[in-house]
Amino acid sequence: MSSFIQFNQVSRWFESSSVRFEALKNIDLHIEQGEHVAIIGKSGSGKSTLLNMLTGIDHPSRGTVQINFTDVHTLNESRLAKWRGENIGIVFQFFQLIPTLSIRGNLLLAMDFVGSIPSNARNDRAEALLAQVGILQHADKLPAALSGGEQQRAAIARALANDPPILVADEPTGNLDSKTTEDIQRLFADLVGNGKTVIVVTHETVLNTEYDRIIALKDGAVAADTSRNSPQ
Repeated sequence: MSSFIQFNQVSRWFESSSVRFEALKNIDLHIEQGEHVAIIGKSGSGKSTLLNMLTGIDHPSRGTVQINFTDVHTLNESRLAKWRGENIGIVFQFFQLIPTLSIRGNLLLAMDFVGSIPSNARNDRAEALLAQVGILQHADKLPAALSGGEQQRAAIARALANDPPILVADEPTGNLDSKTTEDIQRLFADLVGNGKTVIVVTHETVLNTEYDRIIALKDGAVAADTSRNSPQ
């Protein structure tokens, strides 16, 4: 039976005239729908490269990445952009909201780009998502008027705009205080409870109580893969 996300013997290397650097080494990784997963490791462990494989930003040098029965690395750039918009929401450490658009406008633009939400339903969906993350009152403000935690909530709402089954968060709480971090983690857990697959890439210390699985990378390989129910 196929997993929702499958990395099959995935390697990624980069070559110069005399050196080949292996960023990922023979990654076999299967993630099921609805899992809440942390991918951890120090800088240089391969987290960013793995994230790029998962989102289709980069392609394996060897091996395959299959997500929801799609071989991601076989798609051309236009098909890949559409697939990504429909299937994966990405939350960045530095939010990357468009500063000249309102929070509402950022969500509407994400929906306009993909086109999977009917145009007459987009404003209502934007407001529902902003209510879900607790910032509907800020819908018509520019990002700079919001706190860091509020901007991250807006970024999460934008990532959910097209109702993707997968949410990937890249160091989402790296610049937030401990209280806001707890609030964001609780929001992710709620999304998992509603059926989303949430994958958080982080260098921070995490606990099994926060995630269903913790996957540790070291030197481009999986060093540990621990589930909540694994013996400690």
